[in-house]
Amino acid sequence: MADTPRDAGLKQAPAPRNEKAPVDFGYVGIDSILEQMRRKAMKQGFEFNIMVVGQSGLGKSTLINTLFKSKISRKSVQPTSEERIPKTIEIKSITHDIEEKGVR
Repeated sequence: MADTPRDAGLKQAPAPRNEKAPVDFGYVGIDSILEQMRRKAMKQGFEFNIMVVGQSGLGKSTLINTLFKSKISRKSVQPTSEERIPKTIEIKSITHDIEEKGVR
């Protein structure tokens, strides 16, 4: 018997016309996860919240307006004495240390 390729005489089916060309995502793996997340965020967009707190006149509105290069932050009216938030006198911090197999 002569040596012939198994697929000799078989024709390859043409690709469907509506099939998109494959997209090269580059290397996909754990070491490139940050780059993958950055690409996704830049493509889809993202939302985030910013909270700036401080005493009156410290530049909170100026900071926000400078970050976004526009007048985003608007100055509010002075709250009444009933609406004012009382000053914090003490901040209580609770921490937990976890140690496993000598790793803390």
